Amino acid sequence: MDESLILNRSKYAPLIQQMIANSVGARVVTDKNVYQEGSPVNKPLLKQIVSDVLLPGSGILGLEHLLELHQIALRKKACLILMEHYSNFDIPNLYELLERQGEKGQEIADAIVSVAGVKLNEGSPLVLAFTEVFTRVVIYPGRSVESIDDHGKRQEAERRRARINIAGLKALNTLRREGRLILVFPTGTRYKPWDPSTGKGLREIGTYLKFYSHMVTVSINGNNLLPNPNGNMDEDFIQKDLVLYTVSPVLKCSEFRREALRDSADEEEGTKQRVVDGLMTALARQHAQTEEKRRAMLASLGISEP
Repeated sequence: MDESLILNRSKYAPLIQQMIANSVGARVVTDKNVYQEGSPVNKPLLKQIVSDVLLPGSGILGLEHLLELHQIALRKKACLILMEHYSNFDIPNLYELLERQGEKGQEIADAIVSVAGVKLNEGSPLVLAFTEVFTRVVIYPGRSVESIDDHGKRQEAERRRARINIAGLKALNTLRREGRLILVFPTGTRYKPWDPSTGKGLREIGTYLKFYSHMVTVSINGNNLLPNPNGNMDEDFIQKDLVLYTVSPVLKCSEFRREALRDSADEEEGTKQRVVDGLMTALARQHAQTEEKRRAMLASLGISEP
């Protein structure tokens, strides 16, 4: 791929450098700072980039379902947004498209709190400069510990993970009682086509479905920040694309769990994993349906995809 499309060497590099200079986010996550309120300082700069790479026609299908979920959350019900994850622009794109909807879209954007991994704070100043724009609760994913080979370091990481995740759970419990919408990526990582395991839902997501009341699933079609198989997140490939977010009707979590377990043929899998597998199947079906619409929209713009 053309090197000019690498994020930190692209035409957006001056804006990105200014964002890094402006950054005020925590470079180290502890159990004392897992809740991180969005910082507005870099919002106008990020908006310039995101607005430029979202092709005309990009939008949110089923916005009315998010509006309904928000009203349920305001009645003190615990509400989840379960969203596919393809890039570090998934959240910036979502907020941009919500804010284009006017007052109602802005209300939803203001209500969302994303669950994010520690890597987004600690991995690179560039990624932190993007991430800190949006309100989130930081957790320490199990995948990050599994990659540590040294026994002593792994034990210390496990202890740190426990402290951070206990604090994160407490923060989420408070926020969900305040009418906030909790956004979770079921895979816990961006999907990378060369690594099929990144498309598998995490067993831990089954716990969310057990303790939350209502949910929507959100599929994402189109990607304007492609993961780089040979580089870190600073070196992802930025491109213009038509991006569609599709929101399912509001579902009761308890009913979704029952349906997923009823439809599951794999009795050997644990209950939580069977529920999460059902969730990933639902997201894949939703994604496939929207892709047909998206390709037709691209064709109308004179753009074809392989």
